[in-house]
Amino acid sequence: MTDTYAATETIIVALNKLDRDPLNVRKTYSKEGIEELAATIRGDGYRILQNLVVRKGDKRGRFFVTAGGRRHAALDLLAELGEIAKDFAVECKERSAAEATEISLIENMQREAMLGSASQLSC
Repeated sequence: MTDTYAATETIIVALNKLDRDPLNVRKTYSKEGIEELAATIRGDGYRILQNLVVRKGDKRGRFFVTAGGRRHAALDLLAELGEIAKDFAVECKERSAAEATEISLIENMQREAMLGSASQLSC
């Protein structure tokens, strides 16, 4: 990874200007997982805790979501349900195509399922 990651500022993009990126390494999502994630976002006041990583889209003013596709799908579901506006403001980090794809790969490879309950975890 390059040092440009830390210097990138957050940009705000309307939800309806975000498109699924073919460069996102995760190709499938479970319906149940997206519904659960939407419930989590709803429960936290319609905020996502980790910004989406985007790159400029093919059309002016549009962006591809390269990392954070599940979060994007959950926000789309909330918009379809009428819980948030279709132009809901989404915090994103803009990257080059290569950097965004690298982040997508890292996010998905480093993911590990939690085992046991929180009470069984020790710090």
